[in-house]
Amino acid sequence: MSERLRRAIDGHRSDMARTTDAQRTTRTNRAPQLRYVRTFDCAAGRLWNLITKPELLSTWLGPVALSDTEHGGFTVVTGPQTQETGIVATCEPPHYFQASFDNPGHQPSTVLVDVVPAVRGTHFILTHGGIRNGQIHHFDLFWTAGLERLRQQAALR
Repeated sequence: MSERLRRAIDGHRSDMARTTDAQRTTRTNRAPQLRYVRTFDCAAGRLWNLITKPELLSTWLGPVALSDTEHGGFTVVTGPQTQETGIVATCEPPHYFQASFDNPGHQPSTVLVDVVPAVRGTHFILTHGGIRNGQIHHFDLFWTAGLERLRQQAALR
């Protein structure tokens, strides 16, 4: 594992720790999280565009409506009858963003994404934390399928 990739993953751990409320940080009651680390066969700029441009985001994530790609609101369809709304809280193009996923009546969850240039291709790290009980499997299926479609889109020239 490259040093840049290791630092990015460690950054996700510390960023996610900062976004978890103190009340939920004990080992026994912390909300679950998912982390995906992938290396895509494309340049970092192409990957950044695939994950931030509405017309490209919809090709792999599914139907998405963005009000603004930087610090803006969004709606993403996460299942046959479910959708999440949220807002981009932090955006550092072309390498990092943090967004909330909100479902009315539940605590918001947090999505962190890093794009790290590599010798061959680009590393992608996604951490989705603060997931409410009973939803971990739903989001794992959502992200696993989406990231496979992202791999296919990234490989297109």
